[in-house]
Formats: sequence, structure tokens, C-alpha cells
Amino acid sequence: MDIPNPYTLPTIEFVGGESQELLFNVYFYKNRKPFSMIGCTSNFSVVDFTNKKGSPILNKSMDVLENGDGSAFNILSVDLTPKETYELSGKYIYQITIRDVNGNVEIPKQGLMYITNNINKSFIQK
Repeated sequence: MDIPNPYTLPTIEFVGGESQELLFNVYFYKNRKPFSMIGCTSNFSVVDFTNKKGSPILNKSMDVLENGDGSAFNILSVDLTPKETYELSGKYIYQITIRDVNGNVEIPKQGLMYITNNINKSFIQK
């Protein structure tokens, strides 16, 4: 029996403390049409890979943006600030959770995040 891979979202790599604007296009699974996020709320959360069942170390709401051709509001955006990541280093799992206007929840799998240790943390703390 094949075990499905839960880490199908893009892998993200950066140095802890870098400003990050992460964008995710949301589509219907079967026909790949843009999924309108109007009225939906979404959340971005991160957990340490070695503590997969632990509480998230970062939780942020996501913004909804219009796509490039103006046909739908199907882009989710989250900004990670330097202060949120400068102390992090290692392998992490991120997850996006979407709630529609009726309260239904969708989780489009998870992704891996690799954060390289920042060698100048004191500069960011100022």
C-alpha cells in the first residue's frame, strides 16, 4: 500500500530573518479552474518537523488577492516578518487552512519549509 505524500505544496527555503511574501494560487482540484476566495478566511501555520504533533510556532491569517488577469480572487498571501523567523532554523512543515462562508474547512495538504540559521541575529533584534 502506498502512503500518500502530504507535502505537496511548494518547498520554501530562506535564511531566518529574511522578509518573505508567500503567494499561493488556489484552484479546484479536478478542473484546475481558479477557486474564488471571496468570503473565505484562511490561515498559515508552521510547526517544527521534529514535533509534528506539537502546537504551531507561527500562525498568521492570510490575505486574498486578485489574480493577474483579474478573473478571480484566488491568490492567498502571507508576509513573514524578520522578527517572526530570525530565531528559527531547521526543517518545518507549513499548512494552509481555508474556511468558506458556510464554515466548511479545506486543507490543501502541507509543504516543507527549510530555514537556514541567521548568523547575525543581533542586527535584526535592534
